[in-house]
Amino acid sequence: MKKSLIAMAVAGVVSAPAFAATSNVDVYGVLGISLEDTNGQNVSMQVTDRQSRIGFKGSEDLGGGLKAIWQMEQAISASAGGQDGVGGASFANRNSYVGLSGGFGTVMMGRHDTPYKLTTAGKLDLFADTMGDVNAAGNLASAGCGGTTGKSCATQLISTVHDIRPSNALAYMSPDFSGLKVAAAIVAGQDSDADNVDGTSLGVTYENGPLYVAGGWQDVTDTSEAWKIGAGYAFGNFKLGAVYEDVDADGGSTGDRDSWYLNGAYNMGAITLKGQYGQLDNAGSAADGKKYTLGADYALSKRTNAYVLYDSNKSDGSSRLNGWALGMRHSF
Repeated sequence: MKKSLIAMAVAGVVSAPAFAATSNVDVYGVLGISLEDTNGQNVSMQVTDRQSRIGFKGSEDLGGGLKAIWQMEQAISASAGGQDGVGGASFANRNSYVGLSGGFGTVMMGRHDTPYKLTTAGKLDLFADTMGDVNAAGNLASAGCGGTTGKSCATQLISTVHDIRPSNALAYMSPDFSGLKVAAAIVAGQDSDADNVDGTSLGVTYENGPLYVAGGWQDVTDTSEAWKIGAGYAFGNFKLGAVYEDVDADGGSTGDRDSWYLNGAYNMGAITLKGQYGQLDNAGSAADGKKYTLGADYALSKRTNAYVLYDSNKSDGSSRLNGWALGMRHSF
């Protein structure tokens, strides 16, 4: 949404011409913080930041239906147990890009979630950006996660090798063709960029009323190739979803994996009850895993949500990793 306070703040530190140039800036963000406790940490409980961020975006009308667009988004942390990368040397470490948008679709250059990731992330993960996130391996456990006898990491249902937000991406997103959208991206990797990869990504989604169907393919050079499909359907107060992913590692079966998960939600006014269950099958020496999450959301308003959840993970040869969280998210 437009934030006049931002324009006022800019006016106080820059000249009038600069103020005019930035008067169309939109400010947005999310604050997500939770009180958590697990049997895999060294403290009884802690306050954890779950993907809080702040962003700035804008556009310029170039005429003929063409617009220049831009966005800068930065992860922030309101707790010591916050997300990785916060407080580092980089700025704009989330989706940040420049591009052109028109009747042909949108072309962007910069850092952005791959089309592969966008097909299911958030849309088909009922516990996105919480302890129960399908990408949340390692977020629950102590520093000994995966290396300490009797300790277990959270089960990573969707591979974070492919659900990524690389820099140096050139991406195209098509217009909406009666619910059908297509996206493609090429990522030009650089050895000096630890957040980057070299690869190609494709995503296709179709949304029509209560039905959502998605598919993605991605190749990360010299690492692995992956594909996934997902679907969601809402009827009445119920919503169901399912996702399957297959990853084939380059140079042998070690690193091959396939996974799936199912979820469902039931809405009762301001309260939404939800659950999610999935399994991971790893090739080679890596352990297989199972994960289930149960929770309830309470909508305090359209922008503020409180939630409680219980998350349980089990890997072969390790003890079960359990945890609960009581959190709140506010969007602005």
